[in-house]
Amino acid sequence: MAQLKRRTLIGGLTALGAATAAPAQAWGSPVLRTAADSSATLVTGATFPEGIMAGVPRTDGATLWTRVPRGLFEGDAELAIVVSRQRDLSQPAIVETVIAQKQWDGCVHFQATGLAPGEEYFYQFRGKDKVSPVGRFQTLRPADSNQPVRIGFFTCQGFTEGYYATHRHLAAEDLDLVVCLGDYVYEATVPGVRGIDLNLCPQILPTMRAKYTYYRSDADLRAMHAQHAFLPLWDDHEFRNNYSKDNWTLPEAFFQEKKSAAWHTWFERMPVPRYAGDMTRTYRSLRLGRTVELFAIDNRQYKDDQPCDDGGSIICEAADTPGRSMLGPAQKTWLEQGLRSSGAQWKVLANPNMMMGMVTGAAGERAFMDTWDGYGAERTELLSLAAERVSDLVVVTGDDHDTFSGELWDTGFAPGSPGNPGGTRRAGVEFVVPSVSSTNTGDLKGEAGSKAEEQTRLQYNPHLKLTDMRQHGYGVLEVTRDEAKLSYRAVDKLHADAGVSTSYQVRTTRGSSTIDVL
Repeated sequence: MAQLKRRTLIGGLTALGAATAAPAQAWGSPVLRTAADSSATLVTGATFPEGIMAGVPRTDGATLWTRVPRGLFEGDAELAIVVSRQRDLSQPAIVETVIAQKQWDGCVHFQATGLAPGEEYFYQFRGKDKVSPVGRFQTLRPADSNQPVRIGFFTCQGFTEGYYATHRHLAAEDLDLVVCLGDYVYEATVPGVRGIDLNLCPQILPTMRAKYTYYRSDADLRAMHAQHAFLPLWDDHEFRNNYSKDNWTLPEAFFQEKKSAAWHTWFERMPVPRYAGDMTRTYRSLRLGRTVELFAIDNRQYKDDQPCDDGGSIICEAADTPGRSMLGPAQKTWLEQGLRSSGAQWKVLANPNMMMGMVTGAAGERAFMDTWDGYGAERTELLSLAAERVSDLVVVTGDDHDTFSGELWDTGFAPGSPGNPGGTRRAGVEFVVPSVSSTNTGDLKGEAGSKAEEQTRLQYNPHLKLTDMRQHGYGVLEVTRDEAKLSYRAVDKLHADAGVSTSYQVRTTRGSSTIDVL
C-alpha cells in the first residue's frame, strides 16, 4: 500500500475536461484515445461501495482514498483519479492512474500533491465505464493565514445502536476538516435500533475488513466523507475494549494476532499516509495558518496497563505512580516539543480519552482508570508544562459518550476537588463531545437518573462547567485569534431523519484558560 503503482496520464487533459459533464458510461472514450496507452487498461465494472475520502489534509494536497472490491478470480484494478478546483472537474489539476491492489482488498491511497493552500478541490475515481461520486476537500490554510478555523469532531458511533443523522448534518456544516476522536467502528456489536451485526466479534483480517464495509454501508457517513477532509484517530474499539500496549481486559488469547488484523485494517480502510520509519504511528500535527495547530495523539498503542485492574469509581493510589505512561516516551517528547515551539495562537489537542479528573464520590473516587485519571503523574507533567510555557491550549476529547466542558488545572483537578490534589495553575480547557450513537448514561439510567448523575459530577468536580449525560451528536469548534468556541450539536440517534439543534455553546478567550457557558 505504501508503494502504490502509479502512472501519469500524458495528454488528454482537454478531452478530459469536456468529458466530465458526460454520462458515466461515456466518460472513457475521449481520454482513452489521447492519454497514451495507460488508460486503455482502466477497469471495467468498478463499484465504490465504501465511497471516497480525502484524509490528513496538507497545504499542498491530501490522501485520496477509495475501494474497488476484488472478487476471488479478479486481479488488481486500474483507475484514473481526477482532481480539479472546478465542481464539474473541468480544467483538472491532477490526472493520474492508480492501482487498486487485490492484496490490499482493493483499497487505494493516492497522495495528491502540488495543490494550492487554503483552496477547495473536487475529485473523482474513474474506471472505464463506472465512476465514483465526486468528493470535495479543502487544503490547509497557508502559514500566514489569520482566518478563523472551523473543525467538526465526532466519536463513538456503534452502528447498530443508532442512525447516522449526525453525519448528514456534519456534511452540511462549513468546516475546514472533520476529526474522528476514536471508536469509528466497534469490534463487538451491541443490539440496538438497527438490529444486530452478525459479525459479532471479528478476530481475523477478513472479518475485520467486513466490519468497516458494514459501517460504510450508511449513506450519511459516506456523504460526510465526500464533503470534508478527514483526520481519524483511533481509540480502543477499533481493536478491543480498553486495550493497552501489552494486553486487554478480556480473558482472550491471540492478542498479537488480533492486533495485527485490526491495525492492518485500520490503515487499509483509513485515508492516512504512513510514516516510512514507523508504520504504525498515528500521531501527527496539522498547522491551520497562524490561528490553530492541531495535535492528534495516540492514547492506545504505547499505553501502560491500567492500574487497579481497570476499575471504575474507585480510589486507586497506583493511578498517580510516576513512570506510568499513556503516551510512551517518543510521543510524549514529540508532543511536549510541539506544544512549546508552536507558533500558532491556539494549540488544539485532539485527545481520545478524558484528560481532566472526574470524581464520582465524596471520598475522591475517580470514574475510570482507562482515561488520564489512571495516568496522573504523566498528566501532571504535561499540564504543568502547559501552565508554564504553553498559551491557549484547548483539548477536544471523545470516548466518554457524555458531554462535558471543564477547565484544566496542572494536576487535572481544580482546587477543592474532594480526595484529590487540587491544582495551583490553570493549564487550558477541555471540551468532551458526546457519542454519535454509542450508549451514554441517559440511555442506561433514563432522564431522571442521568440528571441526578449530572448534578453529582458538578458537585464533586469544581473544574467542571457543563455536563449533559443524555444527548448524542457532535461538536463544531470555531477558533478566531481571540476566542475558541465549541458548539454542541444535538441529534436524536433513534431516527434516521432526525434534525439538529445547538444545545450548548462554550467559549474560552485568549489568555484566560477559563470557560464561559453562553
